Amino acid sequence: MFQIKNRKVLVLQAEAKINEFRLRKRYLTLLVFFGLCFSVLMCRLFVLQVLMHSEYSEKAKDNIESETTLKAGRGVIYDRNMVPLTSNITTYRIFVSPRDVQGEEEAEVIASGLSEILDVDYETALSGIKNNKTRDRTIKKNATEEQQKAVLEFVIEKNLSHCVHSEAVTSRYYPFGELAAHVIGFVGTDGGLLGIESYYDSYLKGQDGVYITQKNASGERLPDSKDTYIKAVDGADVILTIDITVQALLESRLKEAYHDSNAQNRVTGVVTDPETGEILAMATYPSFDLNNPYQLNDFYLAKLADSGLMPGTEEYTAKRNELLYEMWNNKAVSTLYEPGSTFKILTTSIALQEKVTTVNEGFFCSGSLKVDGYGTPIRCHKREGHGSLNFAEALQKSCNPTMIKLAQRVGNTKFMEYFRNLGYTGKTGIDLPGEALGIFHAEENFNNVELSVYSFGQTFKTTPLQQITAISAVANGGDVLKPFIVREIREKSGETVYSGTVKVRKKVFDEEICQTISQILIDGVDGDGGAKNAAVAGYDIAAKTGTSQVRDIRDENGNSYLYVGSCVGYSLSDEASVAVIIVVDQPKCQNYYGSTVAAPYVGSFFEDVLPYLGVEPEYTEEEEAKLNATVGNYIDMTVNETKNAVNKLGLKVTVIGTGEKVVSQMPEAGSKISKTGGTVIIYTGGETEKTGEVPKVEGKIATEAIRDLINAGYNVKIEGVTDYEKGVGATVIKQDIVGKGIEKGTVITIRLRYLDVKE
Repeated sequence: MFQIKNRKVLVLQAEAKINEFRLRKRYLTLLVFFGLCFSVLMCRLFVLQVLMHSEYSEKAKDNIESETTLKAGRGVIYDRNMVPLTSNITTYRIFVSPRDVQGEEEAEVIASGLSEILDVDYETALSGIKNNKTRDRTIKKNATEEQQKAVLEFVIEKNLSHCVHSEAVTSRYYPFGELAAHVIGFVGTDGGLLGIESYYDSYLKGQDGVYITQKNASGERLPDSKDTYIKAVDGADVILTIDITVQALLESRLKEAYHDSNAQNRVTGVVTDPETGEILAMATYPSFDLNNPYQLNDFYLAKLADSGLMPGTEEYTAKRNELLYEMWNNKAVSTLYEPGSTFKILTTSIALQEKVTTVNEGFFCSGSLKVDGYGTPIRCHKREGHGSLNFAEALQKSCNPTMIKLAQRVGNTKFMEYFRNLGYTGKTGIDLPGEALGIFHAEENFNNVELSVYSFGQTFKTTPLQQITAISAVANGGDVLKPFIVREIREKSGETVYSGTVKVRKKVFDEEICQTISQILIDGVDGDGGAKNAAVAGYDIAAKTGTSQVRDIRDENGNSYLYVGSCVGYSLSDEASVAVIIVVDQPKCQNYYGSTVAAPYVGSFFEDVLPYLGVEPEYTEEEEAKLNATVGNYIDMTVNETKNAVNKLGLKVTVIGTGEKVVSQMPEAGSKISKTGGTVIIYTGGETEKTGEVPKVEGKIATEAIRDLINAGYNVKIEGVTDYEKGVGATVIKQDIVGKGIEKGTVITIRLRYLDVKE
């Protein structure tokens, strides 16, 4: 019995030990489990509080902070006389929250109302409003204040404040529209996209500021929070070397040249101060409106229409974008052309500098010249040849064989050295985007044939800016300058942070040689040279014309049939130094030479710009006799007083009537008429108005046309060349009035041009 009890005790003790072991094991397991959990938790806390502290601090900060961007004002672009070419105006962004639009009917009401007020497409607006995945859909980006007010009235009337909104934004405005568009450029969403707006964007854009406040989930400001305010810094102002008046004069002449020549690939021009390298004007025509830069002009709309592509197709959109970028292209710095005979200014300067000829040397031109290495003789533009001529005449009459002879004397190596020093193998470095690098032969491939054709500006390509920069080296006495278009950049505080300076790249010619070449060019313009259409009475104009082929485009037989006509000219005086180049690309007219499609507009440009710059004309007696006179007001003057006043102008008087005082006159006061045969008709009462027929004189030689108009009883106002008797004589290319019933004494304006010059 005792043994049984002991056995039970032992069993119970054993079970107790087993239970105790199991319990300890359970405790240990729980301890390990909680230990692991604690370790994981601590690790996670370490990651969150230590390793990811910065990230979550920023998220917490973002949740309580409200940040408002303070937009910096963009700097203003000025011309050299501080005329603002840009401004910043307040416009309004009109936008809709599609998520809050209540149904399709309300969407249609909104689209209908906004499309009418904002002048936007209804279908486009409706499509955006129906896109209910967003809370912000812009309907119009730059609405006017009047449009914004109309939208607010519409919102109130239709109870749409829950989904139609507006916000004030600052927009760039260009007060002159198209003027200097390719120079100024325009601004996009991310900054400047073209011209000065792009090149100097880092100065113009300024630095945005920020205003930070701390708020709770209810939008209430947190207690003891501190606001952060960083003031916006407005952009700096950019002052150009451009003179907006000179710019307007240039663009006016380019427009005339474009329409008169029917240029197929636009026209371009650059005006510089050859003494400093400053750009006074630069333009391409047709241009575009800076306030609506994504709208193709008529020139490119016609090209788009001629493409035959269907609107709405991918091909149509791609073509439109291609034309858009072409329209924005600054032809003066980004488009290459062969300069043609304008390069002869440099060939002759190089020849004199190297002393391989003299101004007294004589030459003979048979009409062509055989060049070793080339299969056929290279022809002169004058097929029958110039015959005997001296150095000056060779330049003035643009003789190709003479230029070849001069270049061959200089030699390949030395000629290419000048070519390089004049800047043709690099860029000018102008502070404008998109400058193109010329196309030319490598020195190891520059042989006798290349030397010969380079001498008259063929088979290499340059930009109009590059060409006027090189020619300016002759105008200024021998220095190749770096052109620049920004005179100064100035902070709003008045501090100057950048200044454009005169930079001489290379001294290429002696001053005496430059003076000699300049005088030869002046004599050619005043005489019977190829650039005589650039003549301006009272001023010395040095000019040279050029005509070159477009070799990139050929007909079905592989022949070049398109041309580029150009003219460079400069005028130097104590008051002002001005150089200009006008390039007419692919003129589609009978007389496509630079002497006809470019030189007259260089002359008329100088006729306007030199007086503006304070350069007074100095007339010879012959020029004085052919000038237009301005008719005075003779009403109520006696007949004798009128005769004396009119005779002092170099004009004649015809009296009709028996009265003692003038009651009416023809031409009217302020009219300009030629002194050649110019007559003022005065009426003294009791007479009958006399009319007659104005003869058609277009196409006639100037002297014959003037005689016919005077004999018919009319006065003449002459535009274009005034020394119209040089060579075979200038021709009338336009007259403003023709026909019957025209009062006698009326002023008939005729435009004259020499059509006998080619190069």
